[in-house]
Amino acid sequence: MERVAVPTAPVELTSLKGLTPLSATTGGADSQEIYNVLRGRWGVVAPIDMEPGVPAWLVMGHAEICEITRNEAQFSRDPRNWRWHYDGLLSERSALLGISPREPRSSSYHHDGEMRRRLREPLDDGLAALSEKTVVAEVEEVSMRLIDGLGPSGEADLVRDWSKKVGFFAVTALFGFDQRTADQMMIDAAHMMDHTGEAAEARDRMGRNLIAHVRNRRATGGADLTSTFVRHKSFHDDREVADSMAVPLVAASEFLTAWIALTLRLLLTDKRFAARWTGGRIALDDALDEVLWREAPAANPPLPRYAMEDLELDGKLIRKGDALVMAVAAANQDPLVHTGDMWDEVGNRAHLAWGVGPHRCPASRQARIIARVAINRLLTELDLELAVEDHDLAWVPSPWVRHPQSLPVRYERARSSGTEIYQV
Repeated sequence: MERVAVPTAPVELTSLKGLTPLSATTGGADSQEIYNVLRGRWGVVAPIDMEPGVPAWLVMGHAEICEITRNEAQFSRDPRNWRWHYDGLLSERSALLGISPREPRSSSYHHDGEMRRRLREPLDDGLAALSEKTVVAEVEEVSMRLIDGLGPSGEADLVRDWSKKVGFFAVTALFGFDQRTADQMMIDAAHMMDHTGEAAEARDRMGRNLIAHVRNRRATGGADLTSTFVRHKSFHDDREVADSMAVPLVAASEFLTAWIALTLRLLLTDKRFAARWTGGRIALDDALDEVLWREAPAANPPLPRYAMEDLELDGKLIRKGDALVMAVAAANQDPLVHTGDMWDEVGNRAHLAWGVGPHRCPASRQARIIARVAINRLLTELDLELAVEDHDLAWVPSPWVRHPQSLPVRYERARSSGTEIYQV
């Protein structure tokens, strides 16, 4: 990055009006259309509105994203370094407070340097100690319970009835939550990211549920992931444990929902790809990777960086305190990381879906297991047919994630019994 000492540059964020809303990049049938328009006008760094009147830089280049996310000294994750906070420009009702609070929560998500390292260590250690067998068992139990609840045949929405539930309930089970609390937290996690006025109330309610659960585990002990976190030496108090637990729970609500829904859509609508999978020429993991490349469920991950000094990037003047959003979905289409033949790229995992640098997702292994087992179980137990044309699907209006609002299907049970747990 080139540091600049001059007071002006050809393009500066606060001088621009009428910017493209970030949600426009995720809400259309063509996942790349708006990115291409922005790239054609601005280059690989474009100004957008995260919400009306709250601008940021959208970074669409693969190399640029890697450079920014690896450099936390120059591009901070701490929201106190955002100019819209320290200059008092952000409304008290802004939904962006869910991802960029004025005061950072006690998790590695909102910190840099030594603080980030200390708070990240329990996540890395706890997830590394979590056995694959345990994860598979929880996903199988949740999957079969949801499938049994659908009945032997009929109609269902694979977003509402499956994708939104299976990953989130599997993660809450790993943390040891009861089903009633998991149901409420699933609703609250969605509100925290959906850019509505309910985000603040949902955030507070989830916080109360988390801290109550942490205190219960500290008092009673247990064998779940919460108990592992409570015992970790790097956490100084219960608030740090609760805040750190919120990160994978919200990620399960948003990212896993999108990844599972998009993979099911791919297998139900792309006959060539589905035939290669059912014919044994590719594995389900290849379908999961294809989605990470083609659609990027976390299209614009809610992990803004904040410039720590004035600098020039792609001919734009990035001022100290400006927010930068990493457009993973756009960067994954960068021709510098593709061969031009999708079948030559089966197994290529150079996508940015998990992030890079010190804030890379700590749960990529567990997320893949959950998505793979859940999709495999659904497609094993049910014969599915999409009930609408692919081009009629609507997309969620989130600025951060991309997936269909619904996947209506007709289904029939492929097995005579739905009470057993089958191994994959």
